[in-house]
Amino acid sequence: MRTACVTLPGLLAFLATPILAEEFTVSTGVDYSRGRYGTPTTSETWYVPVIAKYETGPMIYKLTIPYLRITNPSVGPDGEPLSGDCGSIESGLGDTVASADFALLDGSRGDGLMVDLIGKVKLPTANEDHCLGTGKTDYSAQIDLVQTFGVISGFATLGWKKFGDPADSDFRDPIFTSLGLVSRLAPATSVGAVYDWRQKVSSDGDETQEFTLFLTQRLSPTWKVQLYALKGFSDSSPDSGGGLLLSHSF
Repeated sequence: MRTACVTLPGLLAFLATPILAEEFTVSTGVDYSRGRYGTPTTSETWYVPVIAKYETGPMIYKLTIPYLRITNPSVGPDGEPLSGDCGSIESGLGDTVASADFALLDGSRGDGLMVDLIGKVKLPTANEDHCLGTGKTDYSAQIDLVQTFGVISGFATLGWKKFGDPADSDFRDPIFTSLGLVSRLAPATSVGAVYDWRQKVSSDGDETQEFTLFLTQRLSPTWKVQLYALKGFSDSSPDSGGGLLLSHSF
């Protein structure tokens, strides 16, 4: 399973036109994924986030607080191995993620290039004994690039994550990257695809490899919905998944 709060807000950020004004957005939705993660048992995850985002000038501040329900937990929401006495069904508060995003380039030069520098911290608000998290704080830094070519945009992410190490573990600190395209079909409708990859977290683990298709529809000047489906290609990724995210701006 992977962290939907990493993937979804990132996709929405790529599709949004950068603004240098104040705006507050609240988002929520549901993400479902399932996979065996290298075990004989299928694990299913329901992830329901509440996301608050505040944009002011070149800065974007974001806070994500999720609810999790996992059957047969095998790996953590970030694809890392878990310890603890896991039940067949575990549910509760997930880890809280806070981030700050600085727009280094906002496309205002007329060349269609946007560059963001982003720092994130994952706070261990999930119960590690119930296999909802590792109980440790994680940090990450990344750079996001978007280049527009008329109605089509290409985007890429390159980042590094520092995992906190639970007892009796020594997680690696992986590099991760994403590559994708998005096309505007109509003034309020966009479709796209993105491929995500991350180095393995443990010596006996796998790299994360996932491919996602998504559709974004603006319902009004203040409402937007995003639908997506994904396919995983490694034991650290879900076999399949999908979901939706609904956003309202003030």
